[in-house]
Amino acid sequence: MSVFDKFENKNITKVQNGYAKDIPSLFNDIIKFQFKNKEEIKKIHLSLLEYVNSKSPIFFLRLYGSYSKTKYHLQRRGFLSEYKDNTKLTYCDNTFTLLFAGMKLAGIPYSCKDLEQLFNQNKLIVGFGQVSEEKELSFYTPKGAKRANINAKGWYQAHIKPTGYGYNDISLTKLFPNPDRELFQIPNNIRQVNDVLTNEQVEILRAHFLRLIHPFNSFLVPKRNHIEYNGNNIGEENELINYVRNFLEKSFPKEYKEFDLQSIRYIVPKSNNDIGEIKWFENPKNKKSLKKFSHKNEKTETMVHKTTEKLKVGKLVKSKMEELIEKDLLSDEEINKLQRADYSRQTLHIQYPLLRKARASDPNNIPRYWAGTKTIRGNKYFICSEWYEQQSNNDRPHFLNWYRKLLK
Repeated sequence: MSVFDKFENKNITKVQNGYAKDIPSLFNDIIKFQFKNKEEIKKIHLSLLEYVNSKSPIFFLRLYGSYSKTKYHLQRRGFLSEYKDNTKLTYCDNTFTLLFAGMKLAGIPYSCKDLEQLFNQNKLIVGFGQVSEEKELSFYTPKGAKRANINAKGWYQAHIKPTGYGYNDISLTKLFPNPDRELFQIPNNIRQVNDVLTNEQVEILRAHFLRLIHPFNSFLVPKRNHIEYNGNNIGEENELINYVRNFLEKSFPKEYKEFDLQSIRYIVPKSNNDIGEIKWFENPKNKKSLKKFSHKNEKTETMVHKTTEKLKVGKLVKSKMEELIEKDLLSDEEINKLQRADYSRQTLHIQYPLLRKARASDPNNIPRYWAGTKTIRGNKYFICSEWYEQQSNNDRPHFLNWYRKLLK
């Protein structure tokens, strides 16, 4: 019996009604208890450091798990590659991390050997609903695998250090390009790679893996439709993230310093948002107003339509771009494409690149772009402001088609 089989979903309570006057009160009410199992967390910390520095680990990379239906052949969740030095690499999305968040909450420690046993057998959840193109060649299957139903109980998992960027300005997709499907051979579905990973690749894989599942790098907050405050997503608020980090640095001084070094140091910017009263609810705020659909994409389409049909196209673009940035839904590949005029013209129907990378010499306001920059995966960009909604030139449907594909 695996130690992970000891986890039970009853150890995770549902979001309840609550109120906090500020960030410290919110932390004390619903976050601080998540780190109460100090000795168990220290044991997990040592196990993770041992694992990432072992001779033949399997590293998980949160990439290539979100494409539109016409590009499902590019998804790679659960695809396993083995390098010449016996190191292995597979892909996942954030669903993979939830089991480890559940283990922390339940106070169940695990060893390096436990991790090796878990990852070397094929019953493991690596993504939310693998598509058929992934199931054909995936090493891992969710059938019979242990699952932590954290999202179903109203919780959102927030990270202190981001998982998709913040590795000394090195792009994950450039360092680990999407491998061809043909290289993953049946019956064992493992791609054999004759190369050895570089020191840089190993360093970043270690850091990324620790950011994904280390108990110091995540905490739970109510999901967006379970909370109300003067902001968009409480789990992405830098004021809260830095508050949790400061608590961990004081509570686990030795261990947090070790984690900080191994996961590559990253400074979370100071917050510009002064967060006031915060309310959270057991039931979703919009539960009564939403119709229940059998397919989640239909629900998303309806919500998008209701919230966008009244906005002018400029305000719509601003709002949705902020959402895509907050949710980290813009891949490095898409960011590069959006800086090209031809791609922006063909995809979005606009005459200028949607994104323009900020230069050191740029003022805060440049022609044809909104004033002020947005930070996306560690770099600053201006967003194009040239959007039209005339009968002969309507940019709205083109932008929404692109936006909806990213959500799916």
